[in-house]
Amino acid sequence: MPWSSAAAWPVAPPPPAWRRGGWRVSLLERHAALAQEASGNPQGVLYLKLSAHGTALSQLILSGFGYTRRLLEHLQRGLDWDGCGVLQLAFDAKEATRQAQLADAFAPQLLHLLDQQQAQRHAGIELAQGGLFFPEGGWVHPPALCHWQAAHPLIQVLPHHDAVDLKRVGNQWQAWHGDTLLAAAEVAVLAGAAEIKRFPLSAALPLKRIRGQITRLAHTPSSTTLATVVCAEGYVAPARLGEHTLGASFDFTNDDLTPSAAEHAGNLERLREISVDLVQRLGAEHLAPEQLEGRAAFRCTSPDYLPIVGPLAERSAFDQAYATLRKDARQVPDTPCPWLPGLYINSGHGSRGLVTAPLCGELLAAWINDEPLPLPASVAEACHPNRFALRELIRGKP
Repeated sequence: MPWSSAAAWPVAPPPPAWRRGGWRVSLLERHAALAQEASGNPQGVLYLKLSAHGTALSQLILSGFGYTRRLLEHLQRGLDWDGCGVLQLAFDAKEATRQAQLADAFAPQLLHLLDQQQAQRHAGIELAQGGLFFPEGGWVHPPALCHWQAAHPLIQVLPHHDAVDLKRVGNQWQAWHGDTLLAAAEVAVLAGAAEIKRFPLSAALPLKRIRGQITRLAHTPSSTTLATVVCAEGYVAPARLGEHTLGASFDFTNDDLTPSAAEHAGNLERLREISVDLVQRLGAEHLAPEQLEGRAAFRCTSPDYLPIVGPLAERSAFDQAYATLRKDARQVPDTPCPWLPGLYINSGHGSRGLVTAPLCGELLAAWINDEPLPLPASVAEACHPNRFALRELIRGKP
């Protein structure tokens, strides 16, 4: 198939795989420091949104959750992360049915149902419903994880390096900003969320930006009883450094990252849906949305909600090589895939990046080091960048 030989191509993995492979890395960061965009939120939720049907996404999430949890043991618990558990409320009948199906499909050590009284005891606040509890879930301070992964002698972080052009010169990829050569290497990994569409070779990938805004609320003596992350349509986390993180909005049309009072108000309404008791404990009914603090950033997602991870083919050559699939999708062409040698993608993680991105780095590491894949081949193929070009050929699109 068009991506079956991908494992033969090298790819530069993010740490900790770098430490195993011995690669020297130039990490180009367009901002003054790492984790300035969506990874700069004070708290992200380590949460498993699963399907009871064993989909590729569920398999990736399960494996990625375990991998990230092991990484977090290197960080300071209580400051950089906390495995306090995550409670997903059964806020309507449809959600309750979904949760019951998940409870039947997975081991209770991973997730189990709590009735309303049990949920209140776990959460430390009054709740109107029970829900599904993930005892190994929790919250993470994403900048801490980013900085830990980049802190290695073989990794050189280059701030204020905004690559706007990517060229293949000889056997190297070169990153340029105007007339300035920023870096050059045999292998390049594009891991800049939707910004990778600025490069012509990856511009066709169907990545979409979604604006999300979080609200920061100062803790109160009575809000410190909140003991787990609690989610409904939004989420609220136990306090870190004196603040609760509340979120998050979803806006598909707004490109302005200035925090808005309207979305703060929306987050407060999501808090009310979670727990009226917590609203009162925080004094949130007296807070003016226009005076609240928070931050907005873009998530980056794909049409099938799976990340886009793997080697990239030259699109026009790919379409020509596998044109026969337009007539007969059952054929298995033996034509070699026209790879762009040494060019790889790691993007489209949406709101699940804490769970999926680190393990997908290991997936790239397996390709570069010619090692066994850390995921089933079916899951790796489901995440492959070529999947969209292949689907368009089969559907007969130009």
